Amino acid sequence: MNKYINREISWLKFNARVLQEAQNEKVPLLERLRFLGIYSNNLDEFYKVRYASLVRAINIESSLFYNIVKNQTAEDLLEQINKVVFYQQKIYDALYTELIEDLKKENIYFVDDKTIKDEHKEYVREYFNEKLSHTIVVLFWKEGDKTPALKDGAFYLVVKLTLSRNKKSYALIEVPTNIFSRFIVLPSIGGTNYFMYLEDVIRLHLKDIFSIFRYSKVEAHSIKITRDAELSIDNDVQISFLQSISESVEGRKKGQPVRLVYDKSISEDTLDFMISMLEIDDYDNLTPGGKYHNKRDFMSFPNFGRNDLEYEKIKPLIPSDVVNQSNYFKLFSKKEVLLYAPYHDYSILLKFLRKAAIDPYVKKIKITVYRVADDSQVMSALINAAKNGKEVTAALELRARFDEAHNVKWSKTLQKEGVKVIFGVPGLKVHSKICYIEREPQFGFSTQYCFVSTGNFHEKTARVYTDFTLFTSDKEITNEVKEVFDFFDKNYLVKKYDNLVLSPWQQRKKIIKLIHNEVKNHKKGLPAQINIKVNSLSDKEIIDELYNASRKGVEIRIVVRGICSLIPQVKGMSENITVVSVIDKFLEHPRMYWFKNAGDDLIYISSADLMPRNLDHRIETSCPIRSHKHKIQIKKIFELSFYDNIKGREVVEGLEEPYQKNKRKKYRSQIEVYNYLKGK
Repeated sequence: MNKYINREISWLKFNARVLQEAQNEKVPLLERLRFLGIYSNNLDEFYKVRYASLVRAINIESSLFYNIVKNQTAEDLLEQINKVVFYQQKIYDALYTELIEDLKKENIYFVDDKTIKDEHKEYVREYFNEKLSHTIVVLFWKEGDKTPALKDGAFYLVVKLTLSRNKKSYALIEVPTNIFSRFIVLPSIGGTNYFMYLEDVIRLHLKDIFSIFRYSKVEAHSIKITRDAELSIDNDVQISFLQSISESVEGRKKGQPVRLVYDKSISEDTLDFMISMLEIDDYDNLTPGGKYHNKRDFMSFPNFGRNDLEYEKIKPLIPSDVVNQSNYFKLFSKKEVLLYAPYHDYSILLKFLRKAAIDPYVKKIKITVYRVADDSQVMSALINAAKNGKEVTAALELRARFDEAHNVKWSKTLQKEGVKVIFGVPGLKVHSKICYIEREPQFGFSTQYCFVSTGNFHEKTARVYTDFTLFTSDKEITNEVKEVFDFFDKNYLVKKYDNLVLSPWQQRKKIIKLIHNEVKNHKKGLPAQINIKVNSLSDKEIIDELYNASRKGVEIRIVVRGICSLIPQVKGMSENITVVSVIDKFLEHPRMYWFKNAGDDLIYISSADLMPRNLDHRIETSCPIRSHKHKIQIKKIFELSFYDNIKGREVVEGLEEPYQKNKRKKYRSQIEVYNYLKGK
């Protein structure tokens, strides 16, 4: 019997839960389409990162291949992955067809280059001539050419022209979804809505694009390539870290292809030509699909003014402690405030930073930056503060996956405006979510403030990611947050933290110690229970400790969004462990650890998941929650998630994970959390 679920397979199980939401007929129709988009986007990232790492391990016979499941080779795992994805893809394709039909019932019709109505042809022609035609780039492709530098994540039409004497010529057209919406909303006819794909507009005008050629036949089929997203960081001391990351991001665009998705109606000679030109090998994934790829664009599917086909939007709440408070420094000097986005209004954090930027008493602002918005108000506040003569420091992690180029750009902007930028720590990613603000003495005010969060300081994702942020002027906490920034500046100053818990020095040891403590309390007949909410749980040592605690009789409740390598409810191993996953409107993102501790609850909010990379290779910060009021709040939010019997799934060993059933009244946790916080 297996003791663990492989990380990659568990990740695919998580994506199956996303697909499950798209299948759920109780979910509003446009939201179901968007879950299709989320599934597709997730799968793209899976191939870029996880699948690519396996292919790399096979190709170079890497001894670094690690699999929590014993005696399973990388080749075996690759084969298992392909079987699971193939199974899910069949469900996905059938569901896509079903949802397109369901749109018709709502008077929303899809048309393509073959079924376009006469009433729309002039509109589409004008769209092509006035907007689209100027952006189309045609790349001719012949044997002997170098492998074309196809963009990762983009998708293309591969065009075959049949010339005289049956000679073939091939060309590529990139579908410019980086400029235009993937979905072209056409004029309504008699109250009926219509849309078509951008690539079908191109297909409709192939004769115009290739008008200078004499051909007897032209055909275009879509393809999408996924490349290995691993960065190759140059360790040359002559090269700055900033330059090395910039060059690595450019190199990623030429990474080894690991997956090719193609229209299954493509001719065999065109497919063979592509495979040869792209140097696809036996370990790369070849996926025949339908006419349309890159369905991740469904995340931005238009709503046609049909709010009734979407989830009802919530109005973010202002915590009672913050209502009618104009001076946040005075407020946070008296009491701690806990935000839970997106239920609480994230503008509180943004306003606090903006006020700090212009407050004449504020002298220092230090913050970690992992991911931020393109037009980030957080970064604007830092620049404003620097221009006002304050000492501003940003510990900016250039290696935030898929945000490297974005962070390089921001680092240059910040430096130009006078912000001191620290580029992480050698050998460790800075994943902590912390900010420290220092103020000159003023009667009735503290001199030190900080906030600690479970999520990035990104105001756009804060609308859809659930995350805790604690604002405090507690000297024990603020002093230690300050010391973390001192370490970023001088990496040899590793200090002992008595309140915060930091990876990679303390977190693993602390969690194991607290698990052991619950076992001891249970033996003594004292209240004992372990409650964990994380995105991912895959660390073998932590899992083994949880198994041991379960065998000793400790109740363990886990809410996990994504990967879970632990197998719950196995007699003699994990019968006291229950794992639930909630997939719903908002993305469940907070990490929190709650130990019963003989009745004196110990609760931490954290940036760290329970994965080897978080515990051993990243700088993560966990912060204790001391306020009785906030402990009650966090415990209630956990309970609501754990017992969710509408959007909660039971995480089990097999591929299918059923919606949770219990004897409680039917409720959906994300609605109940909002209602609970609304009453506070």
